[in-house]
Amino acid sequence: MDTRKLRHFIALCEHGTFHRAAEVVHLSQSALSRSIQALEQELGAPLFDRVGHRTQLNAVGRSLAERARRLLFEEKQLQRELSLVRSGEFGEVSLGVSPTPASMLLRPCLVALAHERPQLRVNVVMGRTRQLIEELRAEKLDLVVVDATDIANPGDLDIEPLATLPGDFLCRREHPLLALPHASFDDVLRYPIACSAVSEALARRLVAAFGAKAHPSRLITYRCDSYEIQREVVLRSDTVLMSVVAIMRDEIEAGELVPLGVLTGVVTGSYVLVRLAGRSSSPALDRIGELARTHFRV
Repeated sequence: MDTRKLRHFIALCEHGTFHRAAEVVHLSQSALSRSIQALEQELGAPLFDRVGHRTQLNAVGRSLAERARRLLFEEKQLQRELSLVRSGEFGEVSLGVSPTPASMLLRPCLVALAHERPQLRVNVVMGRTRQLIEELRAEKLDLVVVDATDIANPGDLDIEPLATLPGDFLCRREHPLLALPHASFDDVLRYPIACSAVSEALARRLVAAFGAKAHPSRLITYRCDSYEIQREVVLRSDTVLMSVVAIMRDEIEAGELVPLGVLTGVVTGSYVLVRLAGRSSSPALDRIGELARTHFRV
């Protein structure tokens, strides 16, 4: 069976109209219609019911769609494996990272790859865990490094734990909070608080420990996924940063930022490396995995 016709069939399944499906597969509507008709003739049965301008799968079409998706996935896997045999590694990889892994991993990872594999194309997507997992499942990404607590329905994923890292409030060394014998959660609330995206699991832990006032919707003043920007704001104002401590290790060791010890045992980040289960790897992806393990070993 011609897999090209199956790709046209799946495009029509997913987009519902010949107009949109034809755009996606770069055919005219008449050419797409001929391809679908040829597939139906080959199978000896219609695959769709036409309802107005839209098409709906019939029973035969639903059965074919399930098998066609598996067949096309296996075809792509075969192409990947043949590429690995020919070249030894992919010419291109797509990496997804949520804010904390981006801050810890991206710079050293890209520097290492630039030295070791200067011809490798690396596409980096920064985003929230759920968005990145969706793009991984859609095969738009090859690998993601994210917070494990926001991953739903992990059955089709290969998840490798990297590290569980403690978090805390941090402030600049001249901050008024450091004049107190021991700053409390309520003391911190008197100042603006900066943080990146907070998972639902962490939000629940904060509320359980400190009450409704600790919910991120009330707690966080400046929500920003760039730790570089957060760092500058915290160093230049009385803003307090809620963060994984390891991200600001250099600033802490230099005495520029000071952890307050208020969130000990409450705020943690559990970070994982995620691929689609059963998907072929490559030397380049394996190297990125090695770099992730190294830079999360703190």
